[in-house]
Amino acid sequence: MPDKPTYEEMEARARQLESELSKRDEQDKIVRVLSEEFVRLADRSQNALYQFDIESQTFTFFNKLFLALYGTQKSGVKNLSLEGAYSKIHAQDRETLKRAIQDSLETGKHSGECVYRLTDAEQRTCWMHDQWTVSRDEAGAPIAVEGVIRDITSTKEAEQEINRAIHAAFIGCYLIQDGKFLYFNDEFTRITGYSKDELPHIPPLDIVHEEYRDQVHQNAVETLKGVRSTPYEFCIVDKHGTVKWIIEAVTSVQHRERRAVMGYFMDITQNKKAEEDRKEKEKLQAILELAGAVSHELSSPLQVVLLGSKKLAEGKLDAPVRDEFRKLVAENIGKLVEITNKIQRITQYQTKDYVQGKKIFDIDAASK
Repeated sequence: MPDKPTYEEMEARARQLESELSKRDEQDKIVRVLSEEFVRLADRSQNALYQFDIESQTFTFFNKLFLALYGTQKSGVKNLSLEGAYSKIHAQDRETLKRAIQDSLETGKHSGECVYRLTDAEQRTCWMHDQWTVSRDEAGAPIAVEGVIRDITSTKEAEQEINRAIHAAFIGCYLIQDGKFLYFNDEFTRITGYSKDELPHIPPLDIVHEEYRDQVHQNAVETLKGVRSTPYEFCIVDKHGTVKWIIEAVTSVQHRERRAVMGYFMDITQNKKAEEDRKEKEKLQAILELAGAVSHELSSPLQVVLLGSKKLAEGKLDAPVRDEFRKLVAENIGKLVEITNKIQRITQYQTKDYVQGKKIFDIDAASK
C-alpha cells in the first residue's frame, strides 16, 4: 500500500489546487471580457457579420446589423432563421445566392461571394455584397460559414447611372477599367464592328491603327493628367478591316470605388473625306488661278518677243528699225525672265481681281 500523505503534503496539494482554480477563473474571466469586447466591436461594425453552423442549420453568431437586416418579427420579437433570412432577399436573387454557397461547400473551396438585392426594414431595395469563408474539419468536410455583408447600394446606383449615361449618349461611349471594356453603347459597337460579347475580350488599344497607338496612349495619359484639354484624332481598324477616322475625349471616373476611364468616341471619317476633297479643290483652284496669272503676265511680253523675232527674221527692216525691234525683244525677254524668277520665289497664297469677277494668282504679292 502507498504511504498515507502527510498533513504537510495534503496542505501543499490543496494550495496547488487553489492556485490552479484561481488561474482558471482568471483565464475564464479574460475570455469572457475578450468575448464581450469582440461582441461590442462587432455590433459597432457598419457591416453585417455572421457565423452559420452547417450541422445545426442555425446562426451561432451575428451582430446587431445582421439581425436588423435578416431577422423576422414574431410576436413582437426579432427572430433569426435561415428561412427568414432568405425571405428578405429578392426572389430573383435567392437561387443565385444558394448556388454560390452550395458551390463553395461542394467543391472544397474555402471562400465565396455573391451580390444580391435585399429588402430592408423600411421596404427599400438595397444591394448587398456577401463574402464568406468556409471552415472545414480535418477530413475537409465543411462545418461552418463565416461571412461579412456590405451594403453597396450607393456604388451600384452610381454604376447604373454610368451605364445609363453611356447608353443615352448619341456618340460612341465606353468605360474601361483594368485595361478592359466594361461598358459600351450601341454606337460604339457600330463604329468598331465588334459585338457586345467580343469587346470585353479585346484590349482597347488593339482596335487603334498600329501607326497611332503610341500617340493615342500619350494623348489619353496627358488628358487624364490634365495636361491636355482638347480631343484628339486618330485612325482605327474595325472588325472588317476598314480604316476609320475617330475623334476622342477621355475623362477619369470612379467605378466600384476604383479609378476607371470613360471615353467619348466619334466617327469623323466622312468629315475627313469632305475635308480632303475640299483641300484638293482648293489646290486645283490655286493651280487654275496660278495658270491664269502666268498666262496673263507672260502674254504681253511673249507676243512682243514673237512679233519682233518674226520681223527680224524677215530681214526687210532698215537698220534703225531693226535696232529698235532688237531692243524691244531684249527688253521683253528680260520681263519673261523676271516673271519666271518671281514664280520660283512664291511662298504664299495671294490673289487679285481679274475680269468678269474672277480672281487670278497675284504673283508679285505672293513672291515677296
